[in-house]
Amino acid sequence: MANTLDLSQDKLVFDQEFNSASSLSLRSSSNPNGVFDTTYNNNLHSLPSNGEKEYYVSADQFGSMGVDPFSVNNGHLTIAANPTPSSASSQTGGLPYTSGLLTTQHSFSQTYGIFQMTAQLPAGQGLWPAFWMLPTDNSWPPEIDVVEALGNNMTQLYTSTHSTATSPSGITKANTVADMSNGYHTYTVDWEPNTITYYYDGQEVYQIATPADMHKPMYMLANLAVGGGWPGDPNSSTHFPADMNIASIQAYATANTIPSVNTTTLPSTTHVTTTQPPTTTTPAPTSSSSTPTPTPTHTPTPTPTPTPVTVQNPTPTPTPTPIPMPGASSGSSDSCHGMGHADVLHITDLTQLVSELHHLASLFNHWS
Repeated sequence: MANTLDLSQDKLVFDQEFNSASSLSLRSSSNPNGVFDTTYNNNLHSLPSNGEKEYYVSADQFGSMGVDPFSVNNGHLTIAANPTPSSASSQTGGLPYTSGLLTTQHSFSQTYGIFQMTAQLPAGQGLWPAFWMLPTDNSWPPEIDVVEALGNNMTQLYTSTHSTATSPSGITKANTVADMSNGYHTYTVDWEPNTITYYYDGQEVYQIATPADMHKPMYMLANLAVGGGWPGDPNSSTHFPADMNIASIQAYATANTIPSVNTTTLPSTTHVTTTQPPTTTTPAPTSSSSTPTPTPTHTPTPTPTPTPVTVQNPTPTPTPTPIPMPGASSGSSDSCHGMGHADVLHITDLTQLVSELHHLASLFNHWS
């Protein structure tokens, strides 16, 4: 029997529910602290390597393009995909559809934990909704796909684990579930140091050993892609607008979670503090009753990994050499202070001083 997700011992650290228009905080030039980015890293608006046909409209383009793919109504956020209006085609590079992408790249990430989205996914030939995760260092792989769905078969839930340790670059599991376009369902991954477990409506659908390269901070993404080599292109049967409705996006800290140093405390979010180090046990392969089927998936264009900043220890400040006091030993070195040893008048005691004064007085009397 599949395991049931238990969140009773975990801590909610990211909680974005969409109860009003103000609950959607998009990052833009006028709102640099927004919760969600609306493009990929380096302002990328699509993934041409997948043959995708959508253009993700950024928050800064809503006015100039006359297209806003995001709306909040009746307790959920809608990402709407539509044919590109002719007035905006020059800004999309000829891509025939507009759509929306949300990421927490600049607002929330962590290593290990539970990540989930509750949503109603759209059906239709050529539609490709997803909820997934990428590392904050912009490397690829790794990648965790919590849910991917192809609009022409909404009873197949695809979960993927992409890694340099898997062949060719990932393992995808197709899971037969209830129609994902019929009502809201919750898609969850529990990413731990030794295992990654995927859930649908709180029931485990697949588990895999955590790959060796999947132990660094990751952030969340939710998007509605259109077209591409895997889902195929829309046709006359595809209904537009195609709506991906999201009720919530959440993350929990588990006992192994390592918060990211750049994690921003968000509305309805409690910052995590954990002192428990991650488990360092080498993961053991987890057997599965079904054979994973490799399938194409999101493949972001890799961006160069930033050169690590070398932290240098500060050079200790040299301890100043004491300036020799009168009466110091002739063996001491004082040349570094600009004064030769012969230039120092040595007076050892009062008796010597008195004797020198008498001697000078007698010389004065003699000269006078």
